[in-house]
This record gives sequence, C-alpha cells and structure tokens, in this order.
Amino acid sequence: MYATLKNEQRVVDKRRSSEYKELRGFIPKALTMEFKAACKKAGQNINDTLEEAVRDWIDKQERSLSSRQENVYRGNFSQTASIDDLAHDVDTVFASLPTVATAIDGTLENPEWGLKHLAKETKISVSRLKKLLSGGRPSDEEIENLAGCLIKVDGLAFDAEELTDMRIAEDLKQRQLERLKRQQKKPRS
Repeated sequence: MYATLKNEQRVVDKRRSSEYKELRGFIPKALTMEFKAACKKAGQNINDTLEEAVRDWIDKQERSLSSRQENVYRGNFSQTASIDDLAHDVDTVFASLPTVATAIDGTLENPEWGLKHLAKETKISVSRLKKLLSGGRPSDEEIENLAGCLIKVDGLAFDAEELTDMRIAEDLKQRQLERLKRQQKKPRS
C-alpha cells in the first residue's frame, strides 16, 4: 500500500488505498491545459491541487449557506436569489429546531404510548392529534395538555414553556416565508 520515495518519505499509493476515491469530470480542454500548466509552473502535484480546490469549494458553499441562514434569522432577504433559495434556507435553519409535531412523533415511538393513550392522557382527540402531527398549530390549551405527556429523547417530559417556544419557532418560520412571498411579488425599482 505504501511506496518509498528517494528522500525516504512514505506516501500513500492513492490508486490502491481504500481511503481515496477517483473523481472524474469533464471541463473544457483549454481550461485543462491551463490548469496543468499552472500546476507545473507552481511545482504542485495535480492531485493535491485538485483536492485543495475541492475542499475550498466545499468550504465556500458552507460559508455561503451559513451567511444566508444568518440573513434569514435577521429577516434580510436581499442576498437570496429566489423564493426557492429562501424556502430552502428557512427550512435548513428551522429543521434542527424541534416542533410540537416532532415531539408528538417522538413520544409515539415509545411502544408504551399509542395515539389513543396520548389522546386519553392529554384530553385531545385522536383526529386533532393527527392534525398536530401533520404540522397543525396547537392552541394554548392544547400546549398545556401536552406538557408533561410528550417525552424528549432523554426521557424527560417537555414542559409548557418548551412547547410554547416550539410553536413560536414554527410561527416565525411561517411569517418569514410569507414575508418572502410578499417581497418576491413587489416590483423592483
């Protein structure tokens, strides 16, 4: 797996190593020649330079997404190219936040709990619980009834304040999307 160089450095034979994978693509011939010439002029190995370029590109994408997410938090949509971009950014930002629906769903994963049992404990109908599971907005009374019955991953129960915070985050997401839709409809001057 290893080859020895003249100066006794050990390098990985990338073709045979399970740690490396060949990546192929097609780019214009002129760009290929320019790239090879630039690598040769700089004394750089083409594989190492390509690896560095791919890492730089991935880092740039992550920084761009992070920047767009910060803009979503601040309500600044001026750097968003389209409603689809913003919808994706808003979804990405809020995807990591728990929702009342995910709390119900997580509780129902517990084999001791079923929808009928949860309905009995919370005094919320099975049909209404199903609506909440599909993203319906819980009322203040429903949040109070769900508090103490919905279980977190660590086995502790959600309290009413945590469920209220989840509802606020869901409301914020909806308002951000509605604001974006209004902004997209306004003619640009």
